[in-house]
Amino acid sequence: MRPMLPILVQAGPVTVSTFSVLVSLGVAAGLAWLYWRAPAPHKAAWLDLGLAATAGGLAGARLLYVAVNAGYYAGHPLEALMVWQGGLAWPGAALGALLGAAGLARRRGLALRPVLDGLALPILLLSALTWGGCLAAGCAYGAEVAPGELPAGLAVTAPDLYGVSAPRWPTQTAGLLWSLAALAVLYANRRQRWPAGAQGWYALSLAALGAFLISFVRGDPMPMAAGFRLDGLGSGLALLAATLAWAFLLRTAPPAVPPA
Repeated sequence: MRPMLPILVQAGPVTVSTFSVLVSLGVAAGLAWLYWRAPAPHKAAWLDLGLAATAGGLAGARLLYVAVNAGYYAGHPLEALMVWQGGLAWPGAALGALLGAAGLARRRGLALRPVLDGLALPILLLSALTWGGCLAAGCAYGAEVAPGELPAGLAVTAPDLYGVSAPRWPTQTAGLLWSLAALAVLYANRRQRWPAGAQGWYALSLAALGAFLISFVRGDPMPMAAGFRLDGLGSGLALLAATLAWAFLLRTAPPAVPPA
């Protein structure tokens, strides 16, 4: 099975990838949801925070990817700015988005925790669309498996970075299904009384848990540290931080009024 639809539109020199379209749709839907969820007096302010998170997330994702692959970019410094060529690290996106939104919230004297809750569902929607984009583009592909190593029908035949096809773990599909399941669980429990900010951190922990587990069966190239993929370590750190954050809030903060 080759990538389903890596290029969505190609007209002369203009190429539009399916991955970029899906991620852009996820960002746009998230901003629209955040605007809709915001209290009437703060809709414009919450949208500004969402835009700050988007800009910070893009910058953080690219900076972390370049840092992890510093050996390559040291010899190709101009390519570090070519985001359209691909190369984003999701833990950097999460950290950059948080810093972007927190910086603007502090400057304007706004509460950040309710905005994090407004981003809970968009976090998991964006996770699902990102994995769907990888399924279409062939990125984040699975490690090779020996014949019979996985139950029949579970392994997929897919190419690696060099076009060599082999039976592999279905990592992109697993990530997509995990994100959709997490999204459904969070939506079903959206009216529960969470302390302000806890729901947003909980959503991030679910996305991080899926990425962390799947990192053990990914086959795309990635620098290693202490025998672990760096993307897996980053996902593990994000999982730990997000879990500690929502657990701390559940323990110490009063529950908020459930959203309408």
